[in-house]
Amino acid sequence: MNKIILSITGVLFSLCTMAQGNSDSLSAQLQHSMNREMSQSADKQIVAPVLIVGLLIFLILSLTRYFLDYRLKNKIVSKGISEQLSATILEKNSKNKIDEAIKWAILLCGVATGLTITYYTMPLNIHSLAIMAFCIGASYFAYFT
Repeated sequence: MNKIILSITGVLFSLCTMAQGNSDSLSAQLQHSMNREMSQSADKQIVAPVLIVGLLIFLILSLTRYFLDYRLKNKIVSKGISEQLSATILEKNSKNKIDEAIKWAILLCGVATGLTITYYTMPLNIHSLAIMAFCIGASYFAYFT
C-alpha cells in the first residue's frame, strides 16, 4: 500500500513540476510589485541579520562575563581572602564605568563617521573598507590620547 501511495505521489509531483501554465496579468503584476519591494527591502535583509548576530554575540559575551565573575567570587570566598583584598578585586568603581562609556561613544562616533563618508563616496569597494579602518583607527587614537 505504501509503495502505491509513494508511486502516485512521485508521478503527481513530477507532473506538477513539469506543468507550464499561462501567466495571467494579475500574477505578472504581483510578481512585478514583489520584485520592486524586494529591491527596496534589500537593505533590511542585510541589516537585520547583522543586527541579530551582533546582539547574539553581545548576549554570549555578557553571559560568559557574568558566569566568570560569579566563579571568581566563589573562589575568593572559598579561599578565605581578607575583606579588604576581596573588595579591591571585586570593586567596580564609577570611574571605570565612565571611561567605558566614553570609549564606546568615541568608537561608535568613529564608525558612524566612517559609514557616512562611505555612503557619500559610492560605489562600495575596497576604498570603503579603507575609510572604515581609518575612521575606527582615528577614534581609537582619539580615545587613548
